[in-house]
Parts: sequence; C-alpha cells; structure tokens
Amino acid sequence: MILQDRGARFWVARFVKNSLNTLFIVLWISANVASMLALMLPFGLAFGGLAALGAIAGVVAALLWRRQTAPRNAPSAQDVKSSLPPAIASLADDLSEAVARNEFFLVHQPKMRARSGEVQAVETLIRWRHPTRGLIGPNDFIALAEERGEMRRITEWVIRQAIVEQASLAACGHAVTFNVNISARVLPDRDFAEWALATVSAASGPIGFEITETAMIADPEGALRNLHLFADAGIKIAIDDYGAGLSSLAYLKQLPAHELKIDRMFISGLSSSHRDPLLVRSTIDLAHALDMEVTAEGVDSPAALALLKVMGCDVIQGFLIAMPMALGDLRSFLDAREDATPEASLGFNWLGRAGRAS
Repeated sequence: MILQDRGARFWVARFVKNSLNTLFIVLWISANVASMLALMLPFGLAFGGLAALGAIAGVVAALLWRRQTAPRNAPSAQDVKSSLPPAIASLADDLSEAVARNEFFLVHQPKMRARSGEVQAVETLIRWRHPTRGLIGPNDFIALAEERGEMRRITEWVIRQAIVEQASLAACGHAVTFNVNISARVLPDRDFAEWALATVSAASGPIGFEITETAMIADPEGALRNLHLFADAGIKIAIDDYGAGLSSLAYLKQLPAHELKIDRMFISGLSSSHRDPLLVRSTIDLAHALDMEVTAEGVDSPAALALLKVMGCDVIQGFLIAMPMALGDLRSFLDAREDATPEASLGFNWLGRAGRAS
C-alpha cells in the first residue's frame, strides 16, 4: 500500500517524527530526523502500512547510532552550542561551571508501597539554580550536558551528593533507598562503572540506579556489561519510563532489573481510556512473571491509585503521594507519615503538601 494522499502522509510523518523525538531526546537530532522523514515520506510508504514505519525508524536509528558512535564525526562543543535553540545554547558556557559554583541541588520524590503505605525509597532528581535565570529544570539542560560531554561529571556529583543526603536522613532515623538516574551516555563507560561501584560501596544505605529503555541503543554490550556489574554488587536496577521508548522484550529479558517503572502516559489514562488499563495490567503481570516489582509513575488521582492497587501494582509514585522535595522537606514528610495511622498513610487527602514549597 502506498500513501498518495498528502494529508495521510502528513499525519504519518508527524507520528513517526514524534515517536523518534521521544526515542532520541538529544535536541539537535530532532531536526535531522525531521529532515530525513521529509525526504523519504513524499515518495510513499512502499513497504506497506506500519511495516514502513518500522523500516524508516530502523534506518534513522541506524544512522543516528552510527553518528553517535563515530569519534571522528563527534561534534565539537562549539558545534553543539550553535546547533541548539538560542535559549538553550546560551546556557552552554554556564553549564561547565555549575558544579564548581555549587549551583546544582537535589530533590527527592517519595515512592510509596501500594499495600502498606510505607515510603522506603525515593527517586533523586537534579535541579539547577542559575544565578541569573533562576530555577532551571532538567529538560532544559540534560541534553545539553550530554552533548557537551558534561554528563559523567554531573552524574558523579549527583551520586556523591545523594550518598551525603542519604546519610543525613539516616541520622534522623529514616533508612531510605535513593534511586539515581544514569544517563545513556555514561552507562556503557567502564571507568564510570568502576568509579560508581567503589563510591556506592561506601554509602550508608542502598543506592539504586534508574535507566531508560533507550540506554541500550548506542552500546548494548557495554551497557549490559555494566548493568550486570552493578546488579552483582547489590545495586538495584530500575527500568524507567517503560512503554515510552522501545519497549523491547528482547532487552527486557536480558536486563538484570529489579524494578519496572510504567511511564506516566499510560497511568494518566487509566480512568478515561479503555486500552491503557489493559496495557498497564498486562505490563504488571509480565514484570511479576520476570520477578520484577512494578512502580507506576505519574499517579495524580485517587481513581488511578485505586485501580493500580486492584491490578497488583507494587509501588506508587506521583503528585498524589508527594511532589519532588528538598532534603529538609523530605525529612518533615517522613516524620509526618511516622506519626500518622496506617490508614492515613494509605490515604491521598494530604498529598505530601510539604513538597509544594520546594
């Protein structure tokens, strides 16, 4: 089947472009993907229906993977800066100094056990307090940091700071697992893996690593090797944003993961969609069959919470429980839950308001 209708080609192109933009979060790649699709799609999808989408996506993915892994073609810092939107590119010079100037800080989003209401873990996230621009979210600087080669230095800072804050929390009587996001750019790095293993071994409590499905694309062998090293050392691995990327069962079978985190796009439609509940329930069953726990991300409504409990979801994360918060607010949040009854801990009407001030 060949799509001759211009309107149909437009919507197919838009669908594929948006899907690839999700898969390849690096900002400048989006423009290249759009350019390639603009050249390919007007000639018609000659391979037939959805198969053509897979073929095009595969070609683009292969080209981008080759570009990412070819050192001779690696862009310079100036190339990266000039290829990004002006508002983002202007941060490039400030980014390299942000760690030295102590401009980064951490926030933590609690993860609640669905059955008991206990908070035994948090997801630790980085924020940037710029001296002139104010608070900058990760969506505005992580891609830049990856392309500028700053991601390893930033990730190491996050892990060190997470260990410090975890120890501070433990001194107040709260033993909580801190889960840190590991970028696809640093995951296959053997030197980083050795550094991380040595550093995490000195932590006062459990440290977990969260990776996305796309972390396996650039260097599957290196990424898988390091993940097994982490898992063998007792570091629990979580697959983050599951369903938003490749969702490959082949990768899922190989990864030494302890936890599967269902992306918020499926959770937000639980009470309004006919398909999302089926997808979420089947994902929970699949993860349990593979001996993994399931965390639902983006749980913002009591209806979603009730459905997830019925489905057997293990852990709940979202604004309904608490927003990401600084260490002091997290301590107050945990103190308040200790004083509450078990029934109140499982409720939703108090929403972790302490986090809203962060």
